[in-house]
Amino acid sequence: MSAENIKAKALKCIDEIYPSENTLNETYLPTDDFLEEMVRWVIDVAPVHELTERETATGSASTSVSYGVGRDAVPEDFGRLVYFKAEGWKRPVFGVITEDDPRYLQQSNKVLRGNPSRPIVAVVEGGKYFEWYTAQNTEYTCEYVPYAIDYIPTRLEDVASWKLAEIVLMSMSDAQNAAACTSRVNELLTQLSL
Repeated sequence: MSAENIKAKALKCIDEIYPSENTLNETYLPTDDFLEEMVRWVIDVAPVHELTERETATGSASTSVSYGVGRDAVPEDFGRLVYFKAEGWKRPVFGVITEDDPRYLQQSNKVLRGNPSRPIVAVVEGGKYFEWYTAQNTEYTCEYVPYAIDYIPTRLEDVASWKLAEIVLMSMSDAQNAAACTSRVNELLTQLSL
């Protein structure tokens, strides 16, 4: 669904919150300012099976941090990891950690770090690089959901619209009505997860 359609639906969601208010001027609602934030949130939070647009990347470690650690730049349009598998691993990884995760600190310990039976992938330096542990070979394959401002699957358009309405209302310091939007977002996500 296009960004313009999501913005129009978000305004309708806000109209549902303010059904009898004529004072709300839609031209001053900052939907454009928060579109990117909403798309990133949807890609991060939506069930991965609903995110049908996928890209595959293959490559090899561009640098080696230390023995058994591979490192390479994430694709420019990277949004969310679906899977990552380095050569020699017994299974792929379906989720990543970040530098803020306590498990990231364990990766500097050769006993506690990931291994071919229990691999670990981290996205580090603000989402710029993959680091993977432990690899005997530096070749990898990954599948990811690309980030694109116009990429919202049809089944997620209501979630996206309500989330955009929530962000806009929070920017206007209307926490009470933003909470109503949050509740609707959570309800829709629960329905998708069933």
